[in-house]
Amino acid sequence: MINKRIYLAPMVGRTDKHFRTLVRILSKNINLYTEMITCDAYLNTNRKTYKVKKSEHPITIQLAGTDPYKFAKCSEIAETNGYDEINLNIGCPSSKVLKGQFGAILMNYPEKVSQCVKEIKKSCSLPISIKTRLGLGYDKNLDRLRKLIDMTENSGCTNFIIHARNAILGKLSPKKNRTIPELRYQDVLFIKNIYPDLKIILNGGISTLDDIKCNIKHYDGIMIGRKIYDDPLFLLKLEKEFFHINKDIIIEDILFKYKMYMDNEIKRGENKYYMLRHLYNLYCKTSYSKKWKNYLSSIMQNKLNFENLLNFSATYNEKKISINS
Repeated sequence: MINKRIYLAPMVGRTDKHFRTLVRILSKNINLYTEMITCDAYLNTNRKTYKVKKSEHPITIQLAGTDPYKFAKCSEIAETNGYDEINLNIGCPSSKVLKGQFGAILMNYPEKVSQCVKEIKKSCSLPISIKTRLGLGYDKNLDRLRKLIDMTENSGCTNFIIHARNAILGKLSPKKNRTIPELRYQDVLFIKNIYPDLKIILNGGISTLDDIKCNIKHYDGIMIGRKIYDDPLFLLKLEKEFFHINKDIIIEDILFKYKMYMDNEIKRGENKYYMLRHLYNLYCKTSYSKKWKNYLSSIMQNKLNFENLLNFSATYNEKKISINS
C-alpha cells in the first residue's frame, strides 16, 4: 500500500459510533474521525459515551471550542478514552458555530489557536492536527492560513487537513459552503510545497478513485466525507485500490455483522432508528436501491419487524448481491 493514509471526514450527524462501526465492517484501513464534538459537550457527557472500541483504531477525535484549558482537559480525557489523535476544528462555517466564536472564525485568531495547541501538548501525549479551510469570505489571499500554520506549528502542531475552499461565514449554510466556494486544489498544493516537512492532507470534493489517485501523490493523505456516507460500498473500492484487499463480499453478510452490533446496542438501551438510518445508502448504485430504501423505511417506521432486516433478498425474491471489492 502507498505510505499515505485515507481518512473518513468528520461529519456532524453522520460519523457517530454507529456509522463508524459500519465503516469498519467495510474497511479495516481507513482512518476514522468522530463527528465534531464541542469541548463543553465532551466535558459534560459520561466518559463511557465516547470510549473507543479496539476495532475503531486508528481514530481521531475532533474537538471544537475556544478555551485552551477546556481543550487541555478534553484532550486528557480523550487519551484515557483511547483516541489516537486530537483534531481541532478550525473550519466549520455553520451559523451556530460562528455564534459560539469557534470553528472557521478562529482563522482570524491564530494566537488563540496556538495557545490551545500549547495547552493540549501539556495535557496529553497524543499527536495534534488542525482541520481548516484556505481562507474566509471571498479573499483568496493565503496569508491568513499561513499565519495560522506558522503559529500553531511553533506550538507543536505539524498535521493540517485543508479543505480546498474558503469558508463564507454568515451568508451560506454548511451545505452550500461545501459546494459554492470554489475548489482550489492548486492553493493547497502551494501550501504543501512551502511547508514540505509538515503533514498536509487534502479535503474537499473528492468523490472518485481517479480524484484520489490524481491528488494523493502530492499530499500526505486524502480525506473523504459525503461520498462515503452516500455510497458506503465505495469503501470496498478503496480497500482494493489502495490496500490491495480483494475479496467477494455479499451485502447480506455486511448486514448480518451490523445487525449483530445493533442487537447488542439495543440491549444497552440504544434506539434502533439511529443505527438503521446509516444503512439507507447501502445498496447505492445497485438495481435494488429503491426497493431497499422502501424496505428499510418500513422497518424504521415499525411497519415491518426489526428482525426482517436480514430478509430483504428473500422478501423480494432477489438474488444475493456479491460484490468483488
